[in-house]
Formats: sequence, structure tokens, C-alpha cells
Amino acid sequence: MKRVLFVINSIGYGGAERALVNLLSKPSLYSEFDVHVALLDDEPIVRALPDNITLHQLESKRGLVRSFINLMRLQRECKPDLCVSFLVRANVVNAALKLVSKNRKVVLCERMHLSSHLDGQFKNMKRLLAGILPKLTYRLADAVIGVSTGVTIDLVENFSVPATKATTIFNPYNISQIEKHSKMEPEFELPSSFVISTGRLTPSKNVKGLIDAYLASNESAPLCILGEGEQKEEIENYILLKNAKQKVLLLGYAENPFAIVSKAKYYVSASLNEGFPNALVEAMVLGLSVIMTNCPSGPAEILNENPQYTSDKLTEAKHGLLAPLNNTSELTRAFNLYSEERIRANFAEKARKRAEDFSIEAIANEYWQFLRQTLLQH
Repeated sequence: MKRVLFVINSIGYGGAERALVNLLSKPSLYSEFDVHVALLDDEPIVRALPDNITLHQLESKRGLVRSFINLMRLQRECKPDLCVSFLVRANVVNAALKLVSKNRKVVLCERMHLSSHLDGQFKNMKRLLAGILPKLTYRLADAVIGVSTGVTIDLVENFSVPATKATTIFNPYNISQIEKHSKMEPEFELPSSFVISTGRLTPSKNVKGLIDAYLASNESAPLCILGEGEQKEEIENYILLKNAKQKVLLLGYAENPFAIVSKAKYYVSASLNEGFPNALVEAMVLGLSVIMTNCPSGPAEILNENPQYTSDKLTEAKHGLLAPLNNTSELTRAFNLYSEERIRANFAEKARKRAEDFSIEAIANEYWQFLRQTLLQH
């Protein structure tokens, strides 16, 4: 029986963690494999893994060198035939360890549009240094999976991944489970009518820009923002500065966001950087019409079925509204357009239908077929 080892920093609340858990949630798709999961850091596990998985929790304390040493020791003990990693640190050490054991197949899964992600995190020399390790190591892998076409193109053009090693597989979504959770009682008391936005309160989510566009619009329902993050206090102060405490509500973290999102008029995000925006697709699964900024990868592919699509104006795309990046007036136009129930209903129907393309049954099967093919390659 072939052994597959999945490697990720931890099993937290993020999109990559959710994608991995979804990938493993259908054991019938990989019954011929002995599957192990390595968590690089000894941190709380917030998502349940199936009982058939062998779990290894390492203690790398978020350090790159410790991660390399710990994973090398585990690989020598575990002897996987294939090692699949998620997130940049795990990807870098997984790829680098290819130098130690050339017989082991290595697959990297990149969840972010790495160039714009690093641009948002670092400046000048720090930005240059941050890109060096992925550029040196990613090319060593047997295959690299981008979560969207934009992510994959970025890896080839900017991180030296050979085009022959790069492929795109979207995130998988457990549609029936999302729908089941959406029918539960919400954790918070909610307004009778509201617009929803979800995501970590960080600069990359552009929450202030979202608030500005909303306050300039004709939308009368409150804007509810679901999530926690480093900018929380700053955003709270910004809401007070705008005298918008009754209009913009920070709900905090929710154990079950679907019960809240499903009650909203529509979903909106002003994010500056995504790989493949999970919250967007989850809102579409729940039958919401959606507004999304056209950041470098993901939104145009999801909403317009065209990863290369750009415009400096608001676009009524095939499955939702695409607003240009950092353009308050065009995002305000999107809010105003959704004041018409007929338009919202039309896009809600289109969004729900599009979400079916990302069902866990279809995507998880595609992942496992790709991993089988990688194992067979010489």
C-alpha cells in the first residue's frame, strides 16, 4: 500500500486548512492509500480529520529551520511514497527535502497568488528576500498545484516553476454540509435585513475601502462584517470616526458562519489579494448574489469564467458583480445595483448554479486522480 503524507503548518481556521480537511473527508476516494498528516506546529486543531488518518503533530514553533529538521526526521521514520504540502512554509521545506530523497514524489499546493500576497506583506529588501526561497525551492517539486489559473500563471512567471510541472485544481466545497449548517440557529442576534462580508480583519481584506464604498451607497441595510484579526481595533475606531456605529457592525468570529451568511441580502468583499476566495464560493453555495473586487486571481475565474478578465469599470459578470481594485466609486455602484431585488434574484440563481462546479465530489476526485498520476511518473 502506497503511503501519502500531507504536510501543513497547522489545522486552524484558514482556507488552506479547510481545503485539506475537505480533500480527506471522502475516504472512499483514496481507500488504496495509507494516508498520514503532519502538522508542523503544535497548535490547537480546530477542524476534525477522518479516523482513517494517522496524525503527526510536530513542534516547529513556526520556524523554517525547525520545520525542515522535524519534517526530515518524520519522513525518514514514516517513509512516504508521496509528500503533499499546503502553505508557503510547508511547501518550501517539502520541496527542499527533495534534495535529500530523490525517490520520494513531492507535490506542492499553493493557495495564494504569491506575488501579490508577498507585495502586501513586505516592502523593498524584505520583499525581495521573501520571494527567494519559493523561487529556489518550488522548482524542485515533481508537481505544483495552483488553486486558480492566476495562481498557477504567477508561479510559472515569477517563481521559476516549470510550466510542465504546474497545474490548476480548484478548492473543493462540501455543498451538502454547508447547506446543513446554514439551517442552524445563528450564534448572534442579527438585523432583520443586512449585507454580509466575511474574512480576517487584515490590510489585504481592505475593510476600510469596503466601509467607504458602503457608506457612499444607497444601501439602507446594515453592513455586517464577520471575522477577527489584527486590524480590529483600528477598524472599530474608523467606524466611530465615520459616525457609522449603527450601520457597520463587526460581528467577530463565528463557529458556524453559514447560519449567518445564509440570512443576508447579498455578499460583498473588497479584498486586494486572494488565491481562490473560499468565502465567495460559500456564499454562492448558499444562494446569495455576490460582489467581489477583481483581485489578481480567483474572482474573475469564478464569476466570469475568465481568469484574464480585467476592467476599470464595474462588470456584470456571468455569475456576479466584479468591481475593479481600489475603486470606491465603482464598488459603490455595485451596492446601488443590488438595491434592485430583481437584479439580486437573477444573480443569486446564477451564483448557486456556478457553485456546483466546485463540489467536493468533483474536485476531491480530481485531486486524488492527479496524485495517482504523479506517483506513476518516472
